[in-house]
Amino acid sequence: MAGESTHAAPLPTMFFISLVIAATVIVLLWLIKRAKDQGNDTREKGAQKKKQAESSTSKQITSKGGKKKQKQEQQQTAAWRKPNTVQFTHPELLTNLKGHTGALTSGAFSSTGKHFITAADDRTVQIWTTKDFNHKEHKSIRGNIEFDFATKVCWSPDGKAVIIHKSAGNTIEVYKLTKRPDGSPGSPQVSMTFPQHDREADVIALDVAVTGKFIMSCNNKNQLIIWSLRGEVMEMVDTRHGDTYSATLSPCGRFVATTGFTPDVKVWEVKFGKTGNFEGIKRAFDLTGHKAGIYSCSINSDSTRMVSVSKDGTWRLFDTNIEYQKGQLVYLLKSGPYEKKQQPALIRLSPDGRTIVIASAASLTFFSATTGEVLNTIADIYAGNIVDLLFDPESKLLLTLGDRHVRVFHNVAGYHATIQDLEQSHRKATSAAMRDRINQQVREAKKALEMIQKVTRVKTK
Repeated sequence: MAGESTHAAPLPTMFFISLVIAATVIVLLWLIKRAKDQGNDTREKGAQKKKQAESSTSKQITSKGGKKKQKQEQQQTAAWRKPNTVQFTHPELLTNLKGHTGALTSGAFSSTGKHFITAADDRTVQIWTTKDFNHKEHKSIRGNIEFDFATKVCWSPDGKAVIIHKSAGNTIEVYKLTKRPDGSPGSPQVSMTFPQHDREADVIALDVAVTGKFIMSCNNKNQLIIWSLRGEVMEMVDTRHGDTYSATLSPCGRFVATTGFTPDVKVWEVKFGKTGNFEGIKRAFDLTGHKAGIYSCSINSDSTRMVSVSKDGTWRLFDTNIEYQKGQLVYLLKSGPYEKKQQPALIRLSPDGRTIVIASAASLTFFSATTGEVLNTIADIYAGNIVDLLFDPESKLLLTLGDRHVRVFHNVAGYHATIQDLEQSHRKATSAAMRDRINQQVREAKKALEMIQKVTRVKTK
């Protein structure tokens, strides 16, 4: 019995040993964790000190080179914040119309040419007086479009109302203009909203006939629509372009020219009877000869000339002073190159039919409608693309819309084109009286050109 318990350790001793071992392990784990935490703290403090040192160094730049670098960085930041602005100067630039805070979308002259209206995505339209274009200050009348903005804008023939297409609402609205004591237009007020025609279709063109008989709109679903002034759809036709790019209402209010994916310009006649009753839209004639889709088309003041620009890399000027009802065909007058054919283009023919201008991206190229030669180029007008361009009714000015500004240019190329046209007419004159009259017109045109060139030369000094 005594041999069974000789080598067994007493119970209190075993418990004490186990307790010591456990405490030792805990202390070791604590020491390891503390060492690791101290290492992390050291690294974090080192990173903070490095960051503070860099910040301190940046703030303490006092050398000329350091200040220059800092200024450049500030300018780059400012440029990034305002991507839609560009500092532009040109000797033929008459003035800039500034006032919108958003990107311009559309513009139009009143029928008298006394006023010009602009629309932008800042939810406003602004009305400018054209006689102020020669002044440094340009006041405008502002109209607000609540909860929306206008993508297209045009004037009523009597100048008492403006018609817009609203973006989000995708509807046409008529705004009556109040009258100020001096007789000038006042703020626009909504007077009528047309019923929505197609919620999904984007309107690419909107205009009012100078006769006041109808409103024309065209959308990207190939729908050419003729509206009554009360907002009723009088007729809708399929342009059959596959994809319609543009629609242009002639200044005489008789024709609509549409362009698109097909290589022809389709000219439609909006017909009214002798008693003023609407008879429908009839296909009048086509402008043919292009080999690819046509970006846009333009018509002169009396619809005797039409011009188009195509993806095939050409522009074509047509004589449309024809009796198409009797089967007479249009014929080509001039053709020229459009070198940036992969870039969508806008083309405009001056009201007098003597000057052609093509807008591509942010640049303009002017052509003579008499000789077809390039008369002038103006490059890099905006940071973005030109969204629209318009000649004034007298063909003396060209207005471009882009970014947030309207640029107003002297149509210097137009004066040269006028002289070319008159000199050509002089050679064809059949009587002495006609030649004398043309000679007088040539002298007047040259004198006007000299005056404009004096102004533009002063700007270059």
